[in-house]
Amino acid sequence: MPDVKPLYSFHAFIFPFEWKPTKKDGLLLEKQTDLQRICPVMDAAKDKWKRMKPWLNPETLVQYNEANYFYDFVRPVLYGDGGGNYQVYYQHEEAEGGSYNIYLHDGTKFSLELDSIGLSFYSSGVGILSFHCYNRAYQDSTEILKINQFGRRVYPPFFSVDTANIGTQAFFDDKNWLTGLEGAKGAELAQAIVLLKPAGQALASEDFDSRIGEGIAPDLKATPGLLKQLLPPALFSNHSISPVLDDRMFVVCWYGNDELSTKMATTSFDAEPEQNDWWYQFVFVDGGFRTCRNAGMVKTLLENHTNLRWQDQGTVYGVSRYSFVCLSQTFAKNSFTKVLCSHMQTHYYKLAELALLQRGCVLRFSDEVTAISDLPEKNSYLGAHVSSLYKQYIRFVNKIYFREVTAQEQGIELYDLLQTHMRLSDHVKSLDDEIGELHNYAMLLEEDRRNEQLDILSYIGAFFVVPSFVVSYLGVPDKYTGQTAVVYGILCIGASLLFFGIIKVRGFWRWVCMGSAIGLMLFILFYAPIIIQKD
Repeated sequence: MPDVKPLYSFHAFIFPFEWKPTKKDGLLLEKQTDLQRICPVMDAAKDKWKRMKPWLNPETLVQYNEANYFYDFVRPVLYGDGGGNYQVYYQHEEAEGGSYNIYLHDGTKFSLELDSIGLSFYSSGVGILSFHCYNRAYQDSTEILKINQFGRRVYPPFFSVDTANIGTQAFFDDKNWLTGLEGAKGAELAQAIVLLKPAGQALASEDFDSRIGEGIAPDLKATPGLLKQLLPPALFSNHSISPVLDDRMFVVCWYGNDELSTKMATTSFDAEPEQNDWWYQFVFVDGGFRTCRNAGMVKTLLENHTNLRWQDQGTVYGVSRYSFVCLSQTFAKNSFTKVLCSHMQTHYYKLAELALLQRGCVLRFSDEVTAISDLPEKNSYLGAHVSSLYKQYIRFVNKIYFREVTAQEQGIELYDLLQTHMRLSDHVKSLDDEIGELHNYAMLLEEDRRNEQLDILSYIGAFFVVPSFVVSYLGVPDKYTGQTAVVYGILCIGASLLFFGIIKVRGFWRWVCMGSAIGLMLFILFYAPIIIQKD
């Protein structure tokens, strides 16, 4: 076995996104999210992306351990079911052994070993792109914070403004996008992120400058450059890609540091906040400084976002809306740390991926609720759209949104943390309410349409039922001549118009029609037979 440099940290950057057809043309949701729209395009790019087999039967020790960690009803959405009904997974053919390079504004460079680039598409209209990286070069704790902070940004979170203009109209009229971008790069954004193949050739890059031109505003809906360069161009010709989060990727990170691990083994979060600064920054992915400056709030946040089950061993886990991190001892000090690191790469990475998938599904369905709500009331397919959405939602609740995914105690605790801090329970409940209200709205419109159809039948009845009664009561004459023809004509036409008026009009004129109808019926019953007999 060749000598391998010590591993100081593992980093996975996860980009969840929504995919949908650019031209829906009235497509139902289940047709929009059909994986057969995606698979032919991805399979055609087999020189770049390799479709991986589902783990129906694990072929390696790691596959067995990871798959066995989860309940059997959870595995189809995590590993596929063999039929492409839930998920398809691809890996980039040119990524393994390459590098993930982060260039900062001050000239600093972080080069991580690129283990793999994974890409999953789900039948709910959600996808997940992930970069899995090893760090064998940077040990300092501040370097780890910067890798996570700057390595996760895929497009500018903001543009720096010229504070000298505050208080003047020039502040609101500033269109110097390039200068504003440089200011953002000094604070929250990398100068560039460059992915290289094993031989050193460029695989993909993002310098953020290409997103804008002098005086040209950037597109808020633009697809991140790394994503657009890595995915097959044919995919973007028929589909739009939009992020589930914002400008940040989700971070999964394991870090081994003996000094920090020893400190965390005895901390209670009741100490002065400065002693907990690094852990706060690690959990909440703050690269520069702790962004909460209230001691009581820091204590509460750390208690709520930290799992301390193995604290006396110096191992702690932290979870936020944008991160899932673990701090432990180094490999050199504790050989069991290697197991912890492997768990972060496998079991716990999958927990984070599943939670992000669930969050993406909720947003995807919420988008569809909005789209259906915008359909015209007279759209004859509105009910079908609602039914398709409801069908996909039921499938989501039963096949993706699990309350519990493993029997392992710590796995339950960490999954609960992810669910809590992504507020998934609240979001799913709100989505359920939205779909319920949309369903009621669709049923109300459907009822209105049925009433309109019944009205038509009533109008038809008004024209034909009463004349039929006249003929059956007075009899069918041998011939329509003289007064008989006049009487039959007046009775039939008059009765039809009067009963039509009773159905159609409202208020005073309805009473007029009803009175006239009563008079006409009296005429039919008592006077019309006399006239006909005389004829």
